[in-house]
Amino acid sequence: MIRARGRSVLSLVLPLAGAVTLAAPMALAHPHVFIDAGVTLIVDDAGKVEAVEVTWRYDELYTLILLQDYGLDPDFDETLTEEEVAETLGFDLNWNSGFDGGLHLYRGATELALGRPEAVSLELRADGRMETVHRRPVTGDPGGEDQIEAQVYDEAFYVAFEATLPSGISGAGDCVPELVRADLDAAYERLQVELAAIGGAVAAEDNFPPVGAYFADRLVFQCVR
Repeated sequence: MIRARGRSVLSLVLPLAGAVTLAAPMALAHPHVFIDAGVTLIVDDAGKVEAVEVTWRYDELYTLILLQDYGLDPDFDETLTEEEVAETLGFDLNWNSGFDGGLHLYRGATELALGRPEAVSLELRADGRMETVHRRPVTGDPGGEDQIEAQVYDEAFYVAFEATLPSGISGAGDCVPELVRADLDAAYERLQVELAAIGGAVAAEDNFPPVGAYFADRLVFQCVR
């Protein structure tokens, strides 16, 4: 999962959820954090993807938790100082083995390799939501005529990502990907099947079935050729 200064999202949010056992009807208690995401591809002169910038915009509740945890915006003016940004930038990039950043990038059937993230920016928006941007190098893009597809999801479904923020290709404003939204009805049906397979109840957060991919939106870049 995502970690903040050595503390996981789980340790920050679970007290709000309460120490409960999630039976199948309570599966909707997942997820606990909601993030709107955007993906910007950075391509070379040959049209191959060499890096990607990912935007995460946190929901209002989790933003409040972050502000409290880091002691940010104590005057409640919804503006972070340069010092606050400098001290907090990259807080959400210290991932452990259970979370790899959630981004999956494909050229046709080939999944592209993603390097370690580097923080780009952090801001507290006027709507009260924290937004961060990070950049990751991309290797192994074979190029060619196949389209690029991107998905952002947390396999454990603790965090729900929606790919609703602006996405595109750096320097190519006319290349807007098609957003294919997840079929949520089908996803929740699959979730119920997964829950039934483990006896119909989740005894602990780490026992929740890996269903995040079922809930993932797809960004289809047909102009990267």
